[in-house]
Amino acid sequence: MKVLGKVLLAICFVSLTTSGFAQLSIGPRADINLATWSLDDEAQSEIGNGDPQTRLSLLFGAVAEIRINDNFAIQPEVNFIQKGVRFEESERDPILGDISVELDVLLNQIEIPIMLKGGVSFGAGRFDVLAGPSFSYSLNGRLKNTTTYAGETESESEDIDFEEDEIARTELGLQFGAAFSFNLGSTAKLFVDGRYLMGLTNLNTTEEAFEVKNRGIALSAGVLFPL
Repeated sequence: MKVLGKVLLAICFVSLTTSGFAQLSIGPRADINLATWSLDDEAQSEIGNGDPQTRLSLLFGAVAEIRINDNFAIQPEVNFIQKGVRFEESERDPILGDISVELDVLLNQIEIPIMLKGGVSFGAGRFDVLAGPSFSYSLNGRLKNTTTYAGETESESEDIDFEEDEIARTELGLQFGAAFSFNLGSTAKLFVDGRYLMGLTNLNTTEEAFEVKNRGIALSAGVLFPL
């Protein structure tokens, strides 16, 4: 967490020195990420295992709001986020009966979004739309395969080797959504936001020309403390 704090402070310093006078607030953020993958037709055929499903994942981090004026702010963040996907497929065998297979892919990432915020204040509340780029780096990952047949369930789990499994470790993306905040007196501000996370980088690093990209819907809450 010390590294995350240093990165966030460096981003704040650069933003403040390049924008002149600004009001700075910092605080924690936590949420859930409904993560999935976007597959092109070739990727869907290559992977199989049914259509991609969302998996409930975690996200938490540190936020800095650099308010330029009442209508505009820059919000750099440093987050730990889980991304990935679930695949489910089932069929009926005349001997074994119902057979179901579930593949769960989990990527644990450090993500740095730089969000631009624009909106209006009304009383103690405020509404903003937000959008901006993000950079992510996968710390590690896991593949879990669960098969159920004849009333028995078998599970296998293994760590992802990004080079051997030919999965990209770095990722560029876009995030956009909306936020509502409410002043808790003069010492803190509570906020909630919802975002769509759109990966731009192809996670497939094989020689096969198919595309796999992260997608997600993040719902978060946090508190900002003015400095």
